[in-house]
Amino acid sequence: MTGRKKQFKEPGIRSTFMMLLILLGMCANAQDQPVLNMTEAITRVLQENPNLASAEASLEASEANIALARANYLPGLNILGSISQSKTATFSQTAGIIPSSSALAGASLSQMIYNEKQVANIKIQKYLFASEEEQYRNTRYAIISKAGMSYIALLFAEDLLAVQQDNISITEQNLNASQDRQEVGSTNMQEVLRWETQLYSDHQTIESQKAAVIISRGSLNQLLNVPIEARENLEKLTLENDGFIFSSDVVAASASDEKLASVIRDYLVELGLANSPAIASMEQQLLAQNRNLEANKRWAIPNFNASASADAKFDLSGEETENSDLGFWKVGLTMFIPLVDGGANVNKIKQAKLQMSALELQMNDIQTSLEQAIRASVAVAIGDFNNISFAEAQARAAHKNYELVNDSYRVGESSLLDLLDAQNQRLIADISSRVALYTFFNDLLAVEQAIGYFPFLEPEDEVDSIIRELENSLLLTQ
Repeated sequence: MTGRKKQFKEPGIRSTFMMLLILLGMCANAQDQPVLNMTEAITRVLQENPNLASAEASLEASEANIALARANYLPGLNILGSISQSKTATFSQTAGIIPSSSALAGASLSQMIYNEKQVANIKIQKYLFASEEEQYRNTRYAIISKAGMSYIALLFAEDLLAVQQDNISITEQNLNASQDRQEVGSTNMQEVLRWETQLYSDHQTIESQKAAVIISRGSLNQLLNVPIEARENLEKLTLENDGFIFSSDVVAASASDEKLASVIRDYLVELGLANSPAIASMEQQLLAQNRNLEANKRWAIPNFNASASADAKFDLSGEETENSDLGFWKVGLTMFIPLVDGGANVNKIKQAKLQMSALELQMNDIQTSLEQAIRASVAVAIGDFNNISFAEAQARAAHKNYELVNDSYRVGESSLLDLLDAQNQRLIADISSRVALYTFFNDLLAVEQAIGYFPFLEPEDEVDSIIRELENSLLLTQ
């Protein structure tokens, strides 16, 4: 019997000792490594992300359209030259007698004075570029959200691994206790084997969770553009520092009241509609289309162009003519009025109006969809926030229950099944508390993306001002 006790007990002690050594080594290494917080991680991702770099290049190319449109309003200069050779001298009604061998050199200058279409095009290109800038901002927000979720996922995976490691240490303690009881004859071998089975099951769970940590780390490292299995110490997220509006005691106390929760949703909808890149992009497209409509309505406004040119003819044959070395110049002002073009101008106006109406309908749809998305995401985040306190209370109760059952088990008043059930409830409660916390942070990030405002990237004074404004709204409603 003693030999069997050593067979089960010593591996448990040895594995516990090895785990302590590993944890101590990890802590020592952790102290040497710098801590990476979520803001720093996202900043690095923005610097390294190839999709964002591609979007920036595309944006710069679009900006060139403004310069191209403006170029039509700048002076144009042309230089020309020619050499001619003929059998005999020829005659031209404009230049007179042209020697058999001659050269011509000249220059022309043109300047647009006014052209409604060109004026409108410059403004339209500016609006379209501003629209693409908002689309770029939307792409940037998507990358920020993806990076933040990867950061949260790795924190969650590491935290769950710590919970599983804590649980397996409890299992080892219970296995050792059952071996002690079996040695003195207060329990049988079946109980020892049951704890040993539980220990192997816990080891399997830990190995699976280790794989989850590696996968999550790889996803974040890929975004950071570092080796896939590179390890960095991540700063924990807290409600006080990373809860945005929920870090406020006033907001936190109001979240469970449905009337006040509605005020929170209304406020964030207002903020989101004001910050939305999708809405801002559509507004710029509407301005561009409106300017195009105005230009089409002004089809009868004259276009004015100024031009000047000069040229000189040189006799290369040596023949003396009365037109040798004749120079020529002219200056002119042109006015063009398009009176009738087969009804094209009328149809262009109709087309522009229809396109304007289509954009306005799209704008209304975007505003409605965005408001619904913000309200839904905020409702989920508020529910998540309220669940955190319930999950923490559940974990405290499960820990206390386990302690009571464990004490009873030690003196033989509780059964093995009671202790197993209490330990399982403690594990489930600990996991639930982590799920509630990280689900909240994940859904809060979705809210921040929906409203187009990431507080961890904005000035602290501005964030505080937003929170104070929301607090005032809540206090006035109470």
